[in-house]
Amino acid sequence: MTKNRLYMIVQSALILLLVILLSSAAIRIFLEGDAIQRNGDLFYWIYTRDRVAERFAPIAPLFFAAIGLTVAGWLLGVKDENADKPVQDTQIARDLVCARVQSPSDAMRREQATQKKQLWGGWIAFALCMIPVALYCLNGAHFDHPHEGTDGEFLNLMRVFLPWVAVGFGCLCVSAALRGKSERREADAAKAQLEAEKTAGVGAAARPLPCRAVKQAPAKGVLVIRYVALVLAVVLIIAGIKNGGMADVLAKATAICMECVGLG
Repeated sequence: MTKNRLYMIVQSALILLLVILLSSAAIRIFLEGDAIQRNGDLFYWIYTRDRVAERFAPIAPLFFAAIGLTVAGWLLGVKDENADKPVQDTQIARDLVCARVQSPSDAMRREQATQKKQLWGGWIAFALCMIPVALYCLNGAHFDHPHEGTDGEFLNLMRVFLPWVAVGFGCLCVSAALRGKSERREADAAKAQLEAEKTAGVGAAARPLPCRAVKQAPAKGVLVIRYVALVLAVVLIIAGIKNGGMADVLAKATAICMECVGLG
């Protein structure tokens, strides 16, 4: 491991820890202020300079350490050695090798079957993680607490939603990592099969292209983010309908059209 790589790993870990701590501090300030407001003090200011400074003080050394580390890396010219190189997509690399194979070997077929199982396993695990969220959203009793207000209902939803989404997202990441390893093994098996075909005298020019089409597909991480965002949007829409948000939006839209714009 080079010094540049070690530096980037340490910097990334420090920034990630800082983001977690700052987010946690902001959430704690809101929860404490929201609890005070729900107890009767409706004019209580949640985010104030003193309260933010109090929460930020323990995190300040880590914050300035992250800034100092970033500035030091910039002055020393530390950068990713692979930044200017094209992204190595294991799926595309695998497809390019498999496209030259006349007949897939047993090892290649086993890896292809393994990849399908891993793909379906990841999405089934993610779907199972979404079941508790769906059951929570479909239970109208969770959104029938006028004394908690919309903020309280939203926070209760997030307490259920975020942990399960994190677990489901982790399952998808594990599935993608396992498929990447299997794709590399399939590519190695394809190279071995290609060498065997050359030794056996199977000419590459005499056979049509390939057993598997090569196409540019979105990166796995992009697809995961898209699906997670879609699930999040559906859950929030259901939550809005359950707590009467849709009726509020309709009432406000009607008031704007009838009073402000003057269509009435």
